[in-house]
Amino acid sequence: MRLYVACLASYNNGVLHGRWIDASSDVDEMQEEIAAMLRESRFPNVSVPCPHCEGEGMPDGSTCHVCAGAGRVASAEEWAIHDSEGLPRCFGEYPGLEKIAAFVELAEEFDHLDADDVATIVDHFGGLEFAETEMRDHFAGIYDSFRSYADEIADEALAALDPESIAVRYFDYESYARDLKHDMTIVEISTGLALFWP
Repeated sequence: MRLYVACLASYNNGVLHGRWIDASSDVDEMQEEIAAMLRESRFPNVSVPCPHCEGEGMPDGSTCHVCAGAGRVASAEEWAIHDSEGLPRCFGEYPGLEKIAAFVELAEEFDHLDADDVATIVDHFGGLEFAETEMRDHFAGIYDSFRSYADEIADEALAALDPESIAVRYFDYESYARDLKHDMTIVEISTGLALFWP
């Protein structure tokens, strides 16, 4: 999972300047990468504390070679996400790093799924918060087909009955699958169907 963060001051001046950064559950780590990219912009519009001496000067009393002792350096200020890999499309350009970190945590929690599949599920539910609830509380699993899931559920229920009963002998699997399908949410992902109970 990664995102391409673009400097908007550069973009507004017709220059493509940005950086691919790894999506992380650590917001500060991503923010540091973005800040470094903004300091490299050819179109600075603010000054920020020096990343080398943190505006405090060098511990040995020497002059900081990055800010020349000024304590601050030039930087661009605004950024946007212009591309991503493995992140939900519904996040758009300005999701906030906290939301990206929360998505990474969700993908790590469901590490038996590909991150792209988790992103597809989030997109299906229209946002991270609802998708988190569905995945944690209503996730039935991944199946090759809905019928295979319905047959499995029916077999479990029928196993508790007398095998000679009419209900077992004449059970209509197809009708049961059709009716069950109306109650569930089905999300098509790369490995099959992700199924969710209501």
